[in-house]
Amino acid sequence: MFPIKQWHILNESLREPIIEILLKNRNLTEDHLNPFKLSDRLHNPDLLRDMPEAVSRIMKAIERKEHIGIFGDYDVDGVVSTTLMVKLFQKINLPVTYYLPNRIQEGYGLKAVHIEQAVRDKIDLLITVDNGISSVEEIAEAKRRGLEVIVTDHHIQKNELPPAYAVINPNRLDSAYPFKGLCGAGVVYKLFQALLPHLFGEEEYKNFMLTQLDLLALATIADVVPLVDENYALVKFGLKSLTQSKRPGLVELKRSAGVLGKEITTTTVGYYMAPRLNVAGRLEDADIAIRLLLCESMDEAVALASYLNKLNSKRQLLQEKYLAQAMKKIDKDRLTENNIIIVEDEAWESGLLGLISGRLKDKLSRPVLALTLNSDGNYTGSVRSLSGINITEMLTNFDHLLLNFGGHQKAAGLTVEAANYDDFKQKFTRFGNEKIDASMLREKLIIDTVISSQQITKSLIQTISKIGPFGEANPEPVLALDDVSLQNIFTLSRGKHVKFTVRKNGQTFECVWWNQGRIKQMLQNAGALDIAFRPEINIWQGRENLQLCIEDIREHKNM
Repeated sequence: MFPIKQWHILNESLREPIIEILLKNRNLTEDHLNPFKLSDRLHNPDLLRDMPEAVSRIMKAIERKEHIGIFGDYDVDGVVSTTLMVKLFQKINLPVTYYLPNRIQEGYGLKAVHIEQAVRDKIDLLITVDNGISSVEEIAEAKRRGLEVIVTDHHIQKNELPPAYAVINPNRLDSAYPFKGLCGAGVVYKLFQALLPHLFGEEEYKNFMLTQLDLLALATIADVVPLVDENYALVKFGLKSLTQSKRPGLVELKRSAGVLGKEITTTTVGYYMAPRLNVAGRLEDADIAIRLLLCESMDEAVALASYLNKLNSKRQLLQEKYLAQAMKKIDKDRLTENNIIIVEDEAWESGLLGLISGRLKDKLSRPVLALTLNSDGNYTGSVRSLSGINITEMLTNFDHLLLNFGGHQKAAGLTVEAANYDDFKQKFTRFGNEKIDASMLREKLIIDTVISSQQITKSLIQTISKIGPFGEANPEPVLALDDVSLQNIFTLSRGKHVKFTVRKNGQTFECVWWNQGRIKQMLQNAGALDIAFRPEINIWQGRENLQLCIEDIREHKNM
């Protein structure tokens, strides 16, 4: 049973200063810790291909008072990207209409129906945000209909560029832009960086850019892009702005999430704020989320945030119901005997399938595909995979059985024609059993360093925090303490989590292991252990206590 993951300890010496170890492990230089101005860490936006053309075309639209349309997406990044663009054109009193696709009825990206709607609405210039790089046929159709399109996107270009007036994307195949990790809202921000000096004086330009950092941080964290380079700087400043933000929508979003008045961190955004925005597109319509971010009235913000909070509670209940149904099917059909698990239910909401496959992947430690029937009678779903198992690459071997699919190494979406579903399921399962070795079915746990019990202090946490904000590509440090004994073991939340104390060299530390309540009995019978953990300050009833969040444990062995 223990350890659950494969331990990879990057440093076992107790001699090096911890801060130096953490910087080295992340390939960060010492100047990472130096104070800096945001402008010092931002690249020249004109290094993005087609940026001058986009700026010129938008300026012409402004001068002619053309009707501008914004086409976004239903996740947090798409909603924020749309909000940013709408805010800009509202500020200069230019007519703007925005469109967000319905996840369930329309799916991701620009479709012919959206082009038709834009033509009916007499849009002169359509700007895509967080999508568009793959919409070759749709943008060609827009061009035939006399509608000019500017694409702003961050997704990887797979085929030819769409025939848009301009395509701004750091992940264009011909891009020489020095940082590829921007989210969709980050690309919009780069467009602002190039465009706004033509519209505003220096002070007004700087003020507008700074006042959008709260939204930008929200999108960047929610989209799980690398928190390095420009993203690191934008989120570092953006979290301060998000903590202090007076936008009615963000104030009420924080209140409904229970974090109003607290310092906003990447964890706060990822676990409390972003899910409440994402749920709109998952279960109903993403327009609810954008209305919250755009609203100026506190009364409207209260109503919208409250509604999203109720939707999020519904999402949580549905998620637990679906997980229970999935586990029943998995146990009944003995699916854990396979290296890939495929599970389906025609009654499941498609917007929750990514969450379901992700939770099952974590629980069962193998790639999981969760699917449902769509309105066309085909199976559609999401897959989540482990590190080292490139699930999208595996799916390419079965593209003849798929209507469509796409994603990256650890996550993908797919649609399978109903007539091909049983064939796909059987063959893909067999393929997984052949290609995936059992050793690949344990997640790697990267541990920064072993430390002594004397080093575990509140000042250690302050030292670690200097390297943050943490996220993708700059992970929160995981430390290891060896040869500890466990005491006072009990569960929380009706058996969901387990809490205990560890003792070493006369020192005791409170520990919590989330979602591992089921192993309480095993812990009670354990001998000497090594623990891998993240130290944190837990605030309970106004008191600050040092707490170790357990990542894994193993039987003690000399490190």
